[in-house]
Amino acid sequence: MQRPPVSLPAQPQGMYFRLDVDGRVVEVSPALQRRLPEGADVPGGLAAYLMHPVAGLEGRPDTWPVELSSMVLRDREGMPMYCQGVLVPQADGWFLMLLDNSGLVCRLQQDERRELVQSYSVQQALQMRQVAPEYMREITSEWLEGLCLRLRLPWLGLLVPGKAGWLLYAQANLANAAPFRWESIDLASLSGALDSSDPVLWRCPVSGEIAWLVPYREHDGVRVWLVATGVEGAPPISWFSDADWVAMLMLFAAPLSSGMRYLDLKQRLERNVVLEGLLDSGWWELHGDTRRLYMSADLAKSLGLELDESGSMPVEEGMAIFDPLDREMLASRLEQTFTSGSTLNEAIQMRLGSGRWLRLKGELVQTPTPRIVGYVLDVSDLKRQQEATAAARARLEGLLDNAPAVIFVQSYSEGALRFEFCSSSLYRLLGWTVEDLQAMPFSTFVHPDDRDQYYERTRTLLRTGYSRGRYRVCDRRGVFHWMMDEAKLLRDSRGLPVEVVGLMMDFSEVVEATERIRESEERYRVLVEDAPAIICRYRPDLTLTFANETMMRALGLSSEQLGNFNLSQFMHQEDHQATRIRLARLTPEDPVCTVEFKPRTRDGRYALWIWSERGLFDSDGRLVEIQAVGRDDTQLHEAREQLFQSAKMATLGEMATGLAHEINQPLTVMRMALANITKRLHKGVLEPDYLAMKLERVESQVTRASRIVDHVRIFGRRSEVRGLPFDPGQCIDNVVLLVEDGMEKAGVQLEVVRREMPPVVGHPDRLEQVLLNLLLNAQYAVSHREISRAEPPRVQITCHSTETHVFIVVEDNGDGIAPAVLARVFEPFMTTKPAGDGTGLGLSLSYGIINQMRGELTAENTGQGARFQIRLPVGGPVVCESAEQVLSVDSSQLVTRD
Repeated sequence: MQRPPVSLPAQPQGMYFRLDVDGRVVEVSPALQRRLPEGADVPGGLAAYLMHPVAGLEGRPDTWPVELSSMVLRDREGMPMYCQGVLVPQADGWFLMLLDNSGLVCRLQQDERRELVQSYSVQQALQMRQVAPEYMREITSEWLEGLCLRLRLPWLGLLVPGKAGWLLYAQANLANAAPFRWESIDLASLSGALDSSDPVLWRCPVSGEIAWLVPYREHDGVRVWLVATGVEGAPPISWFSDADWVAMLMLFAAPLSSGMRYLDLKQRLERNVVLEGLLDSGWWELHGDTRRLYMSADLAKSLGLELDESGSMPVEEGMAIFDPLDREMLASRLEQTFTSGSTLNEAIQMRLGSGRWLRLKGELVQTPTPRIVGYVLDVSDLKRQQEATAAARARLEGLLDNAPAVIFVQSYSEGALRFEFCSSSLYRLLGWTVEDLQAMPFSTFVHPDDRDQYYERTRTLLRTGYSRGRYRVCDRRGVFHWMMDEAKLLRDSRGLPVEVVGLMMDFSEVVEATERIRESEERYRVLVEDAPAIICRYRPDLTLTFANETMMRALGLSSEQLGNFNLSQFMHQEDHQATRIRLARLTPEDPVCTVEFKPRTRDGRYALWIWSERGLFDSDGRLVEIQAVGRDDTQLHEAREQLFQSAKMATLGEMATGLAHEINQPLTVMRMALANITKRLHKGVLEPDYLAMKLERVESQVTRASRIVDHVRIFGRRSEVRGLPFDPGQCIDNVVLLVEDGMEKAGVQLEVVRREMPPVVGHPDRLEQVLLNLLLNAQYAVSHREISRAEPPRVQITCHSTETHVFIVVEDNGDGIAPAVLARVFEPFMTTKPAGDGTGLGLSLSYGIINQMRGELTAENTGQGARFQIRLPVGGPVVCESAEQVLSVDSSQLVTRD
């Protein structure tokens, strides 16, 4: 239906939109432009200006309602602007006139939110009145959480009185807000700084944060504080007034305060009941006008009394439970309390045979009528203890008289000490009595050389209240005894000296025994310090606790360094790790081990010590200290190394002819190849293929000679200080390279049966030295056979292994070893070769090398010749099991066959 146009001024006033016939905005009034965001006057649909869609604005404006009561625009700050609109038709379009009623809408919303908060608080307050006091904290936390969400406050807390200030009873905070830091605040300052009935802004004296405090006050002052943080002004919420805060808190805090008071009273009553039960006590009252005795029901039950309906009984009936003598005394004391007002405090025994004692305490109270109010305490245990104490005192006096020590008491008077009591043991030990000690100063009984110590003992006693010392005291026969004196000064309530209690014990025998021990220790100390052996003690972490002079000189230590010195400072890293492993294996059942120890001495060289360790264990079997004794075998080790080196060089000397032939052979091949190349070159018929072939042959012969020379050079070097894992098969290959040409030239057949073997630990050049010595001995044996055989001279070297050991066997088909020589074949200087052909050290050195590698070298006859077998452990460190080493002169172990 076509709406008739309405006559408006050409330029209307106020806020409006001018729309075209299709409802597009073609003009925004200046008043409205100032309220809308910048750039919002671009022509377009009306929906672009609205925060929320409005029902009925679909289609053309002529279908829209005339009045639009709920239009929400976005203002320049991004906040909603609530408007009412009237659609006015014009000839060329429409005017949408707007009226801003945001204030009214906000007030209605705030009233609604205030009503919701108050209604929520009323519900929680009603729930608080219904729950038990033990569950009030949970309800309080729930109420604070609801207020945080409804009031949009970061944190809310409720404070209640504590014993030393205010305590945080409950708290709640929004998900993205941190709690207020109450642990760093002296809450007790609130009670002194704030005493108001109205909400106030408060600044924390520690953190500087501002809080909104709402009090709940009762007759005895503020009982509850509601604390809100994250606020900037007062009040923190504009639509919630101070009266709203106070009313809301009053609804909730009143039942909370009442419940807390009830809970406190209940706990006090429970504590009183428990204490009365534990102490077997209870209250009682005696009224002077009625002569009626009132008491607690538990006390009456404990005493076997019956109370009437009023909880009382006649006083005579109540006193009938006491012993007649004590009953008469108690009646007199009660009358005296009524007349003079004195305090009643008496221990009364019940009927004879009951064994019970009661302590009655009471005071007179005048209002409203005179009565004595007090309590009863069962002191039967105390009385029994007093009786036991009296008996113990009698026994103690008997013990004192028979004690080996002299118990004494000295009184203090004007700076002097005087003996008042001494046990009878004084006479048995020294022959003196208390009267003798009182007749003259005690210092006259003390040895003249010890009197200064006695005077210092007395001064220390008077100054500090305690002293302990020893000095010699003369007995009646003139013999001096060493006495240990320990005394304590007793003071009165003002701190003034009263008397001294102490004891003196004769320990002359201890002093004499100690002196004998000291002399013995001095003798042993001299033996240890002057011993040529290396002696020390150290902890499991290798911290040195003792070292004799021999060790300190060897390591360059001083006595000041001893307590902070660690043996690892002089150890190689591998030795350090091996030492820790070795110490971990010591047990009380097997506490001793012997090893080779290679420390770095003060001159920077590594020494070789034969090191025997004994572990010392506590009662629980834990290793606490290690005692070690060592012998410096550095010179012996160096001599042995020199002997090894000399033996290697002697072996190389014996092989010089064969090595020269082995090197000369590739040289001859190279010379002939070069001669052929030169001849063809002069004839001009040198083909490239022929030249390449000859040069390859020259290169192979150079490589062969280089290998021989390099291995001889390596073999001739000194061995490394420490053993390393190596392949024993490679040692076999290297030795075969050195001897195969010599054996071939001597007409000896060399057979090698080679298998893959696991590594062993030691020095590969020394194993090669052993193998080379065995092969050369075998070559000599088969080359000088006296028994004719059909088979040619043969030497065989084989090897195999198990999980734990590697075996290398050298076997020949010579004449074998004579039985008389076989038992001594590894002895030094024992040889079957003619004079000048052998030193007699080859097999003894070989035996020592294999023994050092924790292996075994054996010899036997096979019926077809001799067989030597080497057995070596697979892997593992090289450890010396005993102090006997390579060149032992024990003829039962070492014999040489060369």
